[in-house]
Amino acid sequence: MNEISFTIPGRPIPAARMTRRGKWVKRQAQKYLAFKEFAGWEARKHFKGEPWQGPVGVEIRIYLKVNRTRGDGDNYMKSLLDSMNGIIFEDDSQVVEGHFHILDGEPQRTEVRVWKLNGKGLITRETP
Repeated sequence: MNEISFTIPGRPIPAARMTRRGKWVKRQAQKYLAFKEFAGWEARKHFKGEPWQGPVGVEIRIYLKVNRTRGDGDNYMKSLLDSMNGIIFEDDSQVVEGHFHILDGEPQRTEVRVWKLNGKGLITRETP
């Protein structure tokens, strides 16, 4: 398997800035942590086996209601990548290609596609 796709139902929660104490008392931090766990379980439903090693690419399509406020795209991406750590890939530092789209749409959901890059996409530095 070189690619996986799955859908996370519901409105995604963008990553929140947290302190050690803040994750227990700030409501947004608690919502983010609950979403991250939920998204991780959705990833586990569709991905069996050991986490991939090596470079990967990710495409995330987020569908939100038109009349709602939305967070920053990079914070959505961060929360979704964090949720897949240790499940689909070892660590989100393996993501060397990423695309995200925030679209108007119902039902609210997040469509995720992850693929192996087989060494492609890595930035390497040539030595003089």
